Amino acid sequence: MVAGPGAVVLAALLQGLAVAGPMAGAPGQLERSYWVHASLGPTTQRGYFGLDFPGAEPPTREAVANAARLLGGPYGANRLYLIYHREMPIGEARRVFAWWREACAESVELIPALVLRMYDKSGRPVFSDDEMRGLCDFFRENINRHRVAVYDVYAKRDQGAALAVLAKRFPGGVIRVGLQPTEEVDAPFVAAVQDTWSGFCHGTRNHEHWLQPGFGAETLRRWVTARNGGAKRIAWNLIVVAWDYAATERGGYPGYDDAAKNMPLPAGRNRIGAGLIARAAARGQLAGFSSDLHILDENSRSVAHDGKAGAFYQTLREGKEYTGYYAVPFREITQIFGELREGRWPAE
Repeated sequence: MVAGPGAVVLAALLQGLAVAGPMAGAPGQLERSYWVHASLGPTTQRGYFGLDFPGAEPPTREAVANAARLLGGPYGANRLYLIYHREMPIGEARRVFAWWREACAESVELIPALVLRMYDKSGRPVFSDDEMRGLCDFFRENINRHRVAVYDVYAKRDQGAALAVLAKRFPGGVIRVGLQPTEEVDAPFVAAVQDTWSGFCHGTRNHEHWLQPGFGAETLRRWVTARNGGAKRIAWNLIVVAWDYAATERGGYPGYDDAAKNMPLPAGRNRIGAGLIARAAARGQLAGFSSDLHILDENSRSVAHDGKAGAFYQTLREGKEYTGYYAVPFREITQIFGELREGRWPAE
């Protein structure tokens, strides 16, 4: 039998980076998750970048059902981190979260992923203590009794008093989504989803650049092995949106992150990277794989790419499979998730 391109690339990876040993864990038991706004909002800036933005239009019950069908079906998820930061009023949010639980199969775990501090200069709290306690009670009763997440893509921020409320209401069940490579998984967090953007993106071509010493694969493997021996399990982010490769000769970081210029991750890289992670991770350390759909929506929304009508969240609302500018790497992730769901390693 002639080896396919995935097998050839994987062989080069194993030889060039000396990644050896069995895969970490059973594929069918791994996390396959997405980070996605519960609101599916056409605008989600309010409560995230500050308060001087319009609120998100809450989705209809039908839109939530459409999104749930895609995410838990052809997109292969068994866990959704539902992002919320008061972009819609709390009363609306409770209704929308309840629709998510109604629409998703029981096999799909829903975990509220709360932004506790805004990304404006003041870093002000998103929720008051009373609001946080009320939300926790609602989530425990209606969405997930055991787990909640904190979403933050900035490293080592003081999360404020709200974190203590979460830790008290969800003892042993607080997850950090957006963990940076320089951060430890400190209490009260018991697990994390780690950001991998620069590791996956560095290098335009898979063989000639990304797999070579000093490029992204080496960085990614170093991050994975650095977590080995820790007591807390890590899920690793697979990437759809890369940076602008037109600005440098070999795919180095261009010095900016521009939604109008960011390009799709090169084809095949998520599959190689998933195999690298699975082989480099110690048994018991690999929680699974995840992907940030918030970033996909923000970049696809650019008029230089799909525009508002074709933006990723809009396709979820309409129940249409995404076929836009970033479709190739996104489809690769959904295929990886599908193979894991079937109990097969993607690299096989």
